[in-house]
Amino acid sequence: MWTFVAVAAVLLPIMVIASRDFGVTWDEKDRHRNGELIWAFIRGYRARSAFVGDGRVYPGLFDTICAALEGWVPLNRYVLRHVVNATFGWIGAVYCGRLAGRFYGRWFGTLGMALLAFSPRYFADSMNNPKDLPFAAMTIVVLYYISNVAPKWPYVSASTGIKIAVALALALNVRVGALLYLGYFGLLVGILVLRDRNRDWGQLASTAACVAAVVIGMLVLGTLFWPWAGGAPLTRPFQALMGAANYPWNGLVLFRGHEYTAATLPWYYAPWWLLISTPAVVLIGVMLSAVFTFGRDDALRRVGLLAVVVLPMVAAIVMHSTLYDGIRHLEFIYPAVVVLAVSGWAGALARSRPRWVRRGAALTMAAGLAVMLVFDVRFHPNQGVYFNALVGGPRGAFTNYDMDYWGNCTLQAVEWAVDTARSKGVAITVSGNPWHLVQLNAARFREVAYTNPARHRHYLQIQLARGDISALKQLATGPALHKVQTPDGAVLCTVTPGPAYWELEALRAPSQASPQPDRQ
Repeated sequence: MWTFVAVAAVLLPIMVIASRDFGVTWDEKDRHRNGELIWAFIRGYRARSAFVGDGRVYPGLFDTICAALEGWVPLNRYVLRHVVNATFGWIGAVYCGRLAGRFYGRWFGTLGMALLAFSPRYFADSMNNPKDLPFAAMTIVVLYYISNVAPKWPYVSASTGIKIAVALALALNVRVGALLYLGYFGLLVGILVLRDRNRDWGQLASTAACVAAVVIGMLVLGTLFWPWAGGAPLTRPFQALMGAANYPWNGLVLFRGHEYTAATLPWYYAPWWLLISTPAVVLIGVMLSAVFTFGRDDALRRVGLLAVVVLPMVAAIVMHSTLYDGIRHLEFIYPAVVVLAVSGWAGALARSRPRWVRRGAALTMAAGLAVMLVFDVRFHPNQGVYFNALVGGPRGAFTNYDMDYWGNCTLQAVEWAVDTARSKGVAITVSGNPWHLVQLNAARFREVAYTNPARHRHYLQIQLARGDISALKQLATGPALHKVQTPDGAVLCTVTPGPAYWELEALRAPSQASPQPDRQ
């Protein structure tokens, strides 16, 4: 137990400190505004009828926490948001470890916590993904408390029912997809009743009443930070669930070297993305879970975990749900994938296995963990562009898959401009695309200022490597003053001369050589 607690205690400051290195992401400005509106509503300064558009679809627990803290914590708005984001990521990792530990022992609980926290994409999303990561964290909390359901009557005790209702409510206050987990809870109770062959009408009635109390508690508490749904908490969340499944976005998506609209993506888009964006140590663990089990009950547990992983993906395929930006819309299934992987490693390392099996598994697992951690360190703060060896890593994925779709790397380009400004001793104006990311990241520094590109007064132009294949290739091979790229050579962002760059050059001492564009 102490090992688990010690690792968890060290993990939190690591994640919080690392969050400062990550840039503002695409939707953060809009999400924070939503949080401000909900915070105003809670304090009585905003009417429920004011929430329209995305305010109807998206609950706002995470954003409201950030908006409320902003008045008390003297940090840059987005630095503060990233600290909160990292805390949610830490909670998800801790509960992933708690669930794995409950099933397979505390040592494997520590393994589960580490596997989730340091999975590159989960780690990166823990820093600045305000949509998908908090929901993923809350869903593993829900699964942990659902695992308290007993195999015999009364199945759900009062304390367990309260914990499940609160956990479900927290998840619903982040994303409407929490209703899926309400379904899992009801399905589990139904299966246990059938397996128990319980025909006592009094017991069945009390169980039904308990489940109904959980449902009502979830829907009422789960709309406290969702003003629109709070107007009719028993019906509106279900309306939003159907609308969220087919979000009206039909932009271009880069997949396997081809450009598709979101509506025409191949059916295997999500399964393939999950396969190529999951570390080998997790994939191997999942495969081992199908081979090594601890008996009938453990096999049923693994089937349940597999269902939690597979059912949302199948539903997305069947319903032709709008998917883009990789696997992020289904990130909430990843903690369950990790627990499933832990079950495989636990089975392979069990004392009942032959010594050669245990030694081989231990060496393979250690090597997989080492590779994952080395990637995290080398690619920081761009762990979010992780791809495994199936597609040749980030470099192999470049021009074949969407890379830094959040625009995280824009901060690094701005930081390079800051270093340039400091070296010259003058303030520098910057512009670029996406303009709002350049502007919001530049606001963290006194040495640089954002200006509208139409004014033609910026020294440096920052360009995120996102767009069609020809544009990506041009950015990768074209001249640039600086390129933000991964250690293996995938270009994420470029800095090129702006219209006023040559005025900046004139400030250099005559003896200094003019810098040549980087043509790597």
